[in-house]
Amino acid sequence: MKRILPENWNSHQQKLFAFLKSSKLMFLIMGIASTLWFLIRVVPKPQRAGYPCMRAAAPIMSGFVLYLLSLGGMTLLFKKAVTRFKRAKYLSGAFALTLSLLLLVVFNWQYTQTVYAKTVGFTRGVLPDGANNPMGEGVGIFPGRVTWAWDADATDKSCTNTLTDAFYMPQNNDQFVINTMMDNSIINLGGKATVKDSWDAIFKHFNERKSGTANGYQDGETIFIKVNNGQAGWAINTKDLSETGITSPATKKRNSVMSGTTPATVLALIRQLVDECGVPQNMILVGEPMTHVYKSMYDVINAEYPDVIVLDKDGYTQLGRTKSKGWTGQVIKYSDQGDEMPDAISDNLMIEMYEADYMINAAALKAHARNGVSLNAKLHFGSHGDHPGYGYGSFHLHDGLISTVDNDVLTTGVRGDYSMYRVLLDLMGHEKIGRNTILFMVDGLWGGVEATDVPVHWNMPPFNGDFPNSIFLSLDPVAIESVCIDFLRAEADENTYFSDRPFFPGVDDYLHQAADKSNWPSGISYDPEGDGTEIPVLGVHEHWNNPADMQYSRNLGLDKGIELFKISGSTGKESIAAKNLSLKLYPNPSSDFSTLSYKLEKAARVSVTLTSVNGKSYPIVLNQQQNAGNQQLNIPLNGLSKGLYICHLSMETNSAYASQTMKLIVQ
Repeated sequence: MKRILPENWNSHQQKLFAFLKSSKLMFLIMGIASTLWFLIRVVPKPQRAGYPCMRAAAPIMSGFVLYLLSLGGMTLLFKKAVTRFKRAKYLSGAFALTLSLLLLVVFNWQYTQTVYAKTVGFTRGVLPDGANNPMGEGVGIFPGRVTWAWDADATDKSCTNTLTDAFYMPQNNDQFVINTMMDNSIINLGGKATVKDSWDAIFKHFNERKSGTANGYQDGETIFIKVNNGQAGWAINTKDLSETGITSPATKKRNSVMSGTTPATVLALIRQLVDECGVPQNMILVGEPMTHVYKSMYDVINAEYPDVIVLDKDGYTQLGRTKSKGWTGQVIKYSDQGDEMPDAISDNLMIEMYEADYMINAAALKAHARNGVSLNAKLHFGSHGDHPGYGYGSFHLHDGLISTVDNDVLTTGVRGDYSMYRVLLDLMGHEKIGRNTILFMVDGLWGGVEATDVPVHWNMPPFNGDFPNSIFLSLDPVAIESVCIDFLRAEADENTYFSDRPFFPGVDDYLHQAADKSNWPSGISYDPEGDGTEIPVLGVHEHWNNPADMQYSRNLGLDKGIELFKISGSTGKESIAAKNLSLKLYPNPSSDFSTLSYKLEKAARVSVTLTSVNGKSYPIVLNQQQNAGNQQLNIPLNGLSKGLYICHLSMETNSAYASQTMKLIVQ
């Protein structure tokens, strides 16, 4: 039925809108609302006074309170003025009247205009806990320790991160340097003289926390390495699981080169576990459960450790992947119960992940357009499987993040308050996910500005226009996230590619809650298994003193908080000039074979790889110990497509290393 409106409806509507837009009326409405909100939130829980929503409400509330006081004072002074005039006390009456009028003019203008104006728009908030204010208890052999290995030689600064020159290609990563960074990090986490003994200490520490018995690694135990290839379900060519992708709106590059776990860091971990610790290859599983593992990751692993199992939800056995056994029942029970997220939902886990004895979380260092940051906790958006009514994907969990409407939208649907339900905490606290993780790694060799964007050069010291070239490791899931958030915020402060994402309101709320149950939302009990047992305190959270010194409480000599253990500069081995290898390829161009000639000053372990310029990697040509002297290696070219290839040779001794690449043309 057609609705009949008054003829002068438009004029009424305009008058109504004009009335509502009145700054004084708006100030009064917001003043009352802010005061009530402040009383409701802060009186039951005083620590909320520093939260962003409280800081936003405080100027309006204080202006409103002062406005009321001034109004009361003005009224009182006016009455006194009238009384004084009636009693012929003209001087004091005039003084009271003057003060009354002054209060009327000043506060009626200032507090309805200026104070309100200061609250409009999104600004980068100061984190409510400030600097060096730890909460929670540190986890680890060295509680709260986060190792930060940095070496500018780890990656190729000139890498363009295009489809023909991507970060994941072997020629852009110095495997020896990355191996050394990983070795030094594990040694300083485990506290022993060798990688083997340090891993043994880490296994014993983890098992004592998990089961009460300090066992080392036992035969038959499986280790699941969760990698960050999260967009492999839609950004790749699934015929060969190679990267294709679409153009990034930010960097205008093909975002199939989107930042993720670097194959070289995963290979460094596998080398430690197999070569140093004696873990059988087939007890190590690598997967991205919700989707696939990129070909660039598979090729690097399979060439050196062919029995390591690379899992795929769909199989692709013709490409060497192992089809997963499938999915569990609904074992992740989200604690929200439909209060803030749209439905009380739960999710499956890949059976191999659920049954694994240990998990290694191999996340990437990057920002995120829905959550501000994407680190170890956010990586598990790719750990769950098919859900009735939702299918594959993690979009049903976005309502548990910060920006719920769309990427980078902070004008509506923003969950930026503190002590709100955070789906990340359910993932961090689940006994088969976060609490079954023996090692937390954030791969910061390249560093990204968004989940689906390419790595970029970083400006903050010590990176100074290079890629971050960093690896972060910890046994404390909260501490490592805290440290990486500080790095991301410091870089985003001067790098516009980040679009202020690490400054999203409430960006570290999930860490506040992971460290201290008193920060949990009212009415929420985090019990992701649904067995009636709340998750324990997961680790320690704090922010550093400043981006220049990067000091946490334990760095300042206190017996609490986080310790950032820096491993930077030299790898500890002498770098031999590449020209000393006397590398030659002949014939070049060629169609049948080419002979690689080189010279070793000392006995060394030599690795030779071949990669096409479009990024396709081939099985490692050579990986063996060789004696000093002149060496020759015949490289068969039969079966290779015509085009340009990169031949990469690296050598390593106990005290030195070198690497060099040469172009090879196949006719």
